Amino acid sequence: MLPEAHRQIYQEFLRSLEQFQVKATQAKPDPAALIVAFQEIQQFFQRQVLTLSWENYPDTTVEQRVQSYQIEMNKQLKLMGTDVMFLQAARQSSTAQQRQVQISDRLNLLIGYCNVLLQVGEE
Repeated sequence: MLPEAHRQIYQEFLRSLEQFQVKATQAKPDPAALIVAFQEIQQFFQRQVLTLSWENYPDTTVEQRVQSYQIEMNKQLKLMGTDVMFLQAARQSSTAQQRQVQISDRLNLLIGYCNVLLQVGEE
């Protein structure tokens, strides 16, 4: 089971991803606003999620499982950052739509990872 403080951080991260998803999936999203919102998500992840302490936590299996998800989440966030920047640079609507689809796919993955981690906390 995840410590309650960890659960709260993941729930907050999940909420921010869901809010970003609403912005990113609009018909014509504002690329500059997406970059700002994405940077806030990335900073939250780096400052809050990656720095969660596992001291005095007895179950190393859960810790290892969570850390493997964190590695994958970090990778997806970096890739999504590239997609957001490419969306801003897109000149053709077909390219912009393709980037939006990629961002949406990555968000779905990240949301899924958060849900899995929150379920680990309920086991």
